[in-house]
Amino acid sequence: MMKKVSIVVPIYNGEKYIDNCVKNLLKQSYSNFEIILVDDGSVDNTAERCDYYSKYDTRIKSIHQKNSGVCAARNFGTDAATGDYLLYIDVDDDIVPNLVEDNVKLAIENDADVVFYSFWYHDLDSDIRTENTYEGFFSGNNEEFFITKLTETIDHELFNAPWNKLFNLEFVRKNNLRFVPEYTIYEDITFSANMLQFAKRIVINPNRYYVYYIRKSGSGLSTYSEHYFDSVTRFYNDAMAYCSQYSDNEFQKNKFTNLYIKLVTTNLKQISCRKQFTFSDKISRISDICDSKTFRDALGIRDIERRKKLIKFLVLSHNKLGILLMYSYLGR
Repeated sequence: MMKKVSIVVPIYNGEKYIDNCVKNLLKQSYSNFEIILVDDGSVDNTAERCDYYSKYDTRIKSIHQKNSGVCAARNFGTDAATGDYLLYIDVDDDIVPNLVEDNVKLAIENDADVVFYSFWYHDLDSDIRTENTYEGFFSGNNEEFFITKLTETIDHELFNAPWNKLFNLEFVRKNNLRFVPEYTIYEDITFSANMLQFAKRIVINPNRYYVYYIRKSGSGLSTYSEHYFDSVTRFYNDAMAYCSQYSDNEFQKNKFTNLYIKLVTTNLKQISCRKQFTFSDKISRISDICDSKTFRDALGIRDIERRKKLIKFLVLSHNKLGILLMYSYLGR
């Protein structure tokens, strides 16, 4: 009997994308699946479109929650899932017809808890599509993955998102893997860092199946989030807990630490350049980050990227004004 796959699609005000999303899912070469459309309290016609499709095909479920964010919507959809395997698809992206079939086959053949697969980036501003250039198939246990493949998945951004992975649903539930609803940004890498602490068998499929559309205007990366620093610090703590499971971990810890420093310095730049904040607001927020023991300890690593050494000096010397001037006036 074919294993059943649950496909969770969180949607907030996505009425203009739903038709294309459902069309792509129904084109899958693998037929034993359910589509769970999660309406996250939308105020457009999303709810009506979801309900329409639930009547159109018995494999489609339409569920609704009050607006609580993408993390809560993914959790809600996961709770409603009845399959053997689990996929998360974003409503405004595209997939190829053999995504489910190919990756379920790999999951079964390798008894995998999670299958990573590759993707394309498509920049809507320039209309340029770029291949993620990850190469090389991998199937192995958690230690083999940690030693030989983890840093490659970080460098090629296979690590980051939930939408380029197929999960064993029993594995997800047994380990209580959840998205953290209070974080509205970088909730994806937090989930991945937590998930990898439990995964025993891992597959990396280098073939591309997913088109990730980059919408710069209004994206989470171009707007300020109050919980940004807390979110990336939660990710970093989970990543360090993951690395601590293995004795030979310095290289991997340095990779995560440099990523964390990069994310936090982006936050410092956002704060420094945000016109809505007063001068005292900016200094106060920068001060909170500079006082963070986690961030200060991270800056103490030996192999910090060269271009981050100035910010390291400014943070460790509590030079908050220097940080503000560097980002707001020098554009560093």
